[in-house]
Amino acid sequence: MTDVPKPSVQAFLVCDCVIEDSFTKKKSLIGIFTHLQTLTFPFQHPQLGLYFCMTDADGTYHFDIDLVYVNSDRLVCQASLPQIFIGDRLQISDFGINIPALIFPAPGRYEFRLRMDGHVIAQKDFNVIQLSAPPVN
Repeated sequence: MTDVPKPSVQAFLVCDCVIEDSFTKKKSLIGIFTHLQTLTFPFQHPQLGLYFCMTDADGTYHFDIDLVYVNSDRLVCQASLPQIFIGDRLQISDFGINIPALIFPAPGRYEFRLRMDGHVIAQKDFNVIQLSAPPVN
């Protein structure tokens, strides 16, 4: 196998949902965030969306996505994406992925890591915050 160039990642964002228009292929990112809030843990978020955009790619690529609980460097979940072929280094390619029902075990910092052939090429962190329960009257 010949070496493929390492893509240049121009954007890596986390949101509630990525919607792709079936005609234009434009992507809409709904609910971009830097933190989530909950009263209790473990906390299940109904769906998270990931968006990444890259250029300077030429060849067939295999990407994996890891979600890591940074406070303990613990892998929360991992997903492999189908192989993609990009035939022109000048092409700008973007991808939207929706991940259902993620469970966050504890409050703290989490990080999505985009890996190509085992090497991290982009990362995006966010916080999951525990709210105090409102006082009972």
